[in-house]
Amino acid sequence: MLTIRQRQLNLKTYMYYYKGNIDGVEGSLTKNAYMNFQSNNGLKKDGIYGSNTENKLILCIKDIQRLLNKFGYNLDVDGLVGNKTIAAIRDFQSKNSLVVDGIVGEKTLAKLSSNNYTWNDIKNFKKSEFTCNCGCGLNNINLQLVRILDQIRDDFNSPLIITSGCRCKSWNAKVGGVQGSKHVLGKAADFYIKGVPVSTTLNYCESLVKKGIIRYTYTNSTNMSGAVHIDIV
Repeated sequence: MLTIRQRQLNLKTYMYYYKGNIDGVEGSLTKNAYMNFQSNNGLKKDGIYGSNTENKLILCIKDIQRLLNKFGYNLDVDGLVGNKTIAAIRDFQSKNSLVVDGIVGEKTLAKLSSNNYTWNDIKNFKKSEFTCNCGCGLNNINLQLVRILDQIRDDFNSPLIITSGCRCKSWNAKVGGVQGSKHVLGKAADFYIKGVPVSTTLNYCESLVKKGIIRYTYTNSTNMSGAVHIDIV
């Protein structure tokens, strides 16, 4: 079971169920937070912190951490609110003109759940970098993917070169892409980072898979300038 202090942190950060001080004391405010959380999440409203309540609370925090990771925050998805999770929430709120309180309320949750990006949200890339290489002009690139590439570029602080972005079906077949490739859907990109070994880039991208930020990654190259593939759901 989580400590009382951790329960309070989770319940305060998620929808502000707990409104008291983080003191580790299971008083009336903490028990009321249990009941309100239980009532809104299909659980027995008894004010008792049992395994069902804990499992649901941890799941809710994990969902928040996964959503934040899609915006490049690289949090451990452990269901535990800590300084890094709160700092990520506050940074996200600041960047999205929300009240900066470190609490995921309805407005913050709605913004986290939205994928309505525009190219104004992209810092390091131009749309043309993702156009199909065959010259057909197809460019249906998903901006959620580009946001992730933005974060990778920032983390390595070195130019990130797109070798393959969007692909029409004909070009995908010509280059040996699998049928139903994420490239055709605009949800995949192959790239390399100048001056960074493929193995280093791949290891980094594998960590993004574990955190649920991307769906899959691989490389067929061992060269310094070889490309790494990433894609999203």
